Amino acid sequence: MGKRGFTLIELIVVIAIIAVLAAIIAPNAFKAIEKAKISATIADLQAIKTGAMSCYSDTGTWMPSCASTAACAASLFIVNSTTPTAGWDGPYLEKWPPQSKWAGAYTYTNASGAVFCTACANAGERYTVISNVPTTAQSKIDIQLDGTSSGTAGSVRYTGTTVNSLISRDGTTN
Repeated sequence: MGKRGFTLIELIVVIAIIAVLAAIIAPNAFKAIEKAKISATIADLQAIKTGAMSCYSDTGTWMPSCASTAACAASLFIVNSTTPTAGWDGPYLEKWPPQSKWAGAYTYTNASGAVFCTACANAGERYTVISNVPTTAQSKIDIQLDGTSSGTAGSVRYTGTTVNSLISRDGTTN
């Protein structure tokens, strides 16, 4: 009996079938990965908002801004060790998100109005800032949280690769 192997035509047909299946499956897999990143980001934003509101409810004051992952991880969201705050009953977050799903950072801003009401400079606003967010993800996050994707109205504002998600505002927004 002679050795029997696959012919070149049989190999090419099998490779073509595998290529067609991969072309059908790959885009759906990448869409699922992007949807998961957006869902996880929304969950992080909601956890930070809940933590900030809970801290305010307990202490009667808003947390100060934290402009880096390390500063936010050492903030009133997590610990109350450096300057004890009356009424603090945290931690309000299990841990600060180490980075966004697109390798950016989450930070928290407590400042005079500048993002959510540009004409209200004396009123305060608190919001989460996420850096390095792709444009396609920005509009999807906005739709999930606001119902629209304007980027200039509602509780989500974005410019460049930065997304700002409103937690609380003194007065109106524009």
